Amino acid sequence: MSFADKIKDELCHLAIDNDMETRAEFLGYVKSRGSLRISNAKKYLVISLNSITSLKRLYTLSKKLGITSVETSITEETRLKHRRGGEILYSFNKIYGFLEKFGISILSDDLPDFVKKDPAYFGAFMRGLYLAGGSVVDPSRGYHLEISLDTTKNFILNLTNHLANFLNIKAGYIEVGNKYKVYIKSSRDIVELLSLVEASRAVSVLLKAVEVRQIRGNVSRTLNFITANANKSGQAMARHVRAIRIIERKLGLDSLPADLEKLAKLRLEYEELNLRELGELMDPPMSKSAVFNRLKKLQKIAEKLEGEK
Repeated sequence: MSFADKIKDELCHLAIDNDMETRAEFLGYVKSRGSLRISNAKKYLVISLNSITSLKRLYTLSKKLGITSVETSITEETRLKHRRGGEILYSFNKIYGFLEKFGISILSDDLPDFVKKDPAYFGAFMRGLYLAGGSVVDPSRGYHLEISLDTTKNFILNLTNHLANFLNIKAGYIEVGNKYKVYIKSSRDIVELLSLVEASRAVSVLLKAVEVRQIRGNVSRTLNFITANANKSGQAMARHVRAIRIIERKLGLDSLPADLEKLAKLRLEYEELNLRELGELMDPPMSKSAVFNRLKKLQKIAEKLEGEK
């Protein structure tokens, strides 16, 4: 089961025990996948879903609300690894009248007031939207949540603005054919949304993935820093050794002042040591800066000798 399907499975097993949340979640399904169908002069509200789990949840919500469906059908999509889905038909007039009793218009592009003002009801509404057309990339591969919606641009704008203003969740959208996709790419914002819809197990998985990725990122940055420093140190060491070899060949190291001679011989003997470690081998010990300055002197002597060719 994919990460996205696990989330839907978790959400579909949440208790249905609050009338207002049930209405809000049902409305989320309607806004995401509801469409008008006219047959034999009769109007139907059709909700088509590509998840059998989500379809069962919708059917249960309908029963809890006392909304009788006209017809329920199951389909199997062979192109999608035999994924099962289906659709539920309702009498449009019955749905319209039922929701209108609570001041909810399915034809409006605005979010209902009761959904906008209460986090629990807004969470239930978003849960319906997600179960009808949502998906999430496995967090081990990246951060991307999207919800496909058969709706209007005005509704999309109202939804994304409310996400930003009410919960500080940044959501974008794109138009694909005659549909819209609302998407979220920030791990923090995805966690916020999944928490809102009560996908607690998914939130735990996502947070662990974020933590692992952050650790890997920190390790990678540290290794890059160490590698860069090692390369830099290796290049400096090679210049030191080259300079000392020139002095050894042209003058002899014993011609140098005692401290420079000792340091030059240590550098040749212990090429792998850094400046601090070289300084600790000197007698008396030298600081890192003292070693650096003396090695610079050796380089200048070598440059002068090369210039006398």
